[in-house]
Amino acid sequence: MCTTEKAKIKRCKCKKKGRLTIDGSDAYFQLENPDEHPQETKALDKEKNGRVLEKTVFVLTSVGIILLTHGITWAQWILPITFATLTPLLVGIKTFCYWKNKWQYFMVDFCYFANTLTLVYLWLPDAGGELFRVVFALANGPVLVAAAVYRNSLVYHNHDKITSCYIHFLPALLTFCIRWFPESTSQFWVKDFITDDSDFDVVWLYAVPLASFFVHSALYCLIINVVMRPREPYVTSYSYLAEKYNNLKCIDGKWGQGLVYYGMNWLFCLTSLLPAVLAYSYFSVHCTLIALVFLVVLWNGASYYVHVFSERGFNVSE
Repeated sequence: MCTTEKAKIKRCKCKKKGRLTIDGSDAYFQLENPDEHPQETKALDKEKNGRVLEKTVFVLTSVGIILLTHGITWAQWILPITFATLTPLLVGIKTFCYWKNKWQYFMVDFCYFANTLTLVYLWLPDAGGELFRVVFALANGPVLVAAAVYRNSLVYHNHDKITSCYIHFLPALLTFCIRWFPESTSQFWVKDFITDDSDFDVVWLYAVPLASFFVHSALYCLIINVVMRPREPYVTSYSYLAEKYNNLKCIDGKWGQGLVYYGMNWLFCLTSLLPAVLAYSYFSVHCTLIALVFLVVLWNGASYYVHVFSERGFNVSE
């Protein structure tokens, strides 16, 4: 029998075993039946789908940054359309993902309250300069500065991290365009944004935004600490920070930890509103504030890619 015939016989016999042996060589191919390993197949399919999703998020994020840069510098009318259409969509997707992981109580944090107030200002036809000042102060104060304080990261492939960056940055970018380019920003929008040439206003730029922050804190305390009182496996900002930072337990007693938590939040709001007030009065300060926070977020993203990937390798679940 010739060598080729022997190889054919071996190939036929090995098909039943799932192995292809090539005569005269130690190399072989493992031909496994997917039905014999359903769990491994499902894991591979899940990983493949995850990679496709991450590639899609990476491309959309890159395109989005280009479009936003173009909008801020030349076509400011892009910003209100983008914010009004994408914000409900992205927040809805994030709510669904967080609900599955029992993280839904993060959705009552202040940044989502500020984004909702910004949407109200966009769609409310009679909203005047007073409401805009409140929205401006919150967007460029606690919301924007929180992106740096709470270590938001520009990780291009991760939809959760990118959505967090969007929620903290888009209100600031939108109010930047409305404040300094009102005519161009309202070009294709449903209403004209009122040009406001007034500078410092202690009531609407500081006192009212601070009061709205206190109102949200009271509602948050009522929901998280009194009414719902979620326990494990549910996670809230309150429980996450209390576990991460033992300094929240520096005051004993039933409400000691809560006093430290809310006191730190109020102090953060008091200080973060100060640069927002200056940004409202000076164009250069506003540009510098947004640029500095963006550099911090960009640095956090670079640290994620360099340190996480170098130490733990690439993982779809990251």
